[in-house]
Amino acid sequence: EVNVTEVTLKPIDALQRAKVESAINYSMLLSGGVGIVPIPLVDFVGVTAIQLALVKQLSSLYGVEYTASATKRTISAIIGGAVPAFGSVAVASWVKMIPVVGSVLGGSAMMLLSGASTYAIGRVFATHFEQGGTILDIEARQVKEQFKGYYEIGKAKLSRKKAAANSAKASVAPAETVRAV
Repeated sequence: EVNVTEVTLKPIDALQRAKVESAINYSMLLSGGVGIVPIPLVDFVGVTAIQLALVKQLSSLYGVEYTASATKRTISAIIGGAVPAFGSVAVASWVKMIPVVGSVLGGSAMMLLSGASTYAIGRVFATHFEQGGTILDIEARQVKEQFKGYYEIGKAKLSRKKAAANSAKASVAPAETVRAV
């Protein structure tokens, strides 16, 4: 559960809130999908691009000026300082180089890590923008715990979506045919 400090939030309407939630959830799923790409480091670069695009979209929705270089530095600082498993993102990407099993193991790990970190980045920036903050004044050290909480929520969301997809796939799988002898 994420600890929320009581602050005055920048008012946004229901449509804008829906757009924010949609952007975050879509980017989370997209990042998870890119995490499955079997080519080492392509996933990492793809997820970074998705996260930057998400923050740019959130900036637009909140009327906050977007600066790519500051966003890159901030995302790196937040993820690097908050998720000890961030090193495992690179490891999961490199595991894909192991013949046969590498792409399955690395892809599964990257899907979860990529999607959850993107969800957390989106939530952290959205919360910061709602509090009247900008890209230039977000402090990675101050949002580290918030990021960790949202990261766990993102992992849980992805796990539920994966389980639902597996369940749906099982329910529409063709029945085995029995051959008469």
